[in-house]
Amino acid sequence: MNSKSVYNRIKQFFEREETISVRRLRSITLANKNIPFRIWGETLDNISYSGREVFTFAGPSRKKGGEYAVGYNYNKLGYMIMYDMSKGDYRTFVYDKIYKLEINEKIYNIR
Repeated sequence: MNSKSVYNRIKQFFEREETISVRRLRSITLANKNIPFRIWGETLDNISYSGREVFTFAGPSRKKGGEYAVGYNYNKLGYMIMYDMSKGDYRTFVYDKIYKLEINEKIYNIR
């Protein structure tokens, strides 16, 4: 095998899209706070978006009595507030409506 052939096989392996669950999508996005990534999906009104560049961030606490305590649990409802870099504002995304994620040059399809 020559080096070009080996390189092409390695490149194909890493360019392969991986299928992950919504639960894994949550884990990836929450573990990579303040790191931009791109998502594809639909809004609650079934309006599609493609390659929206967003990032997650440390949000308000749910601890009772905390300085920034809130009375709802978006994560439990399947929502996540992310900063939308193209709109320059915070947006709420529904995990179940996201079907593709690109982060750290890796593409994931969500089932």
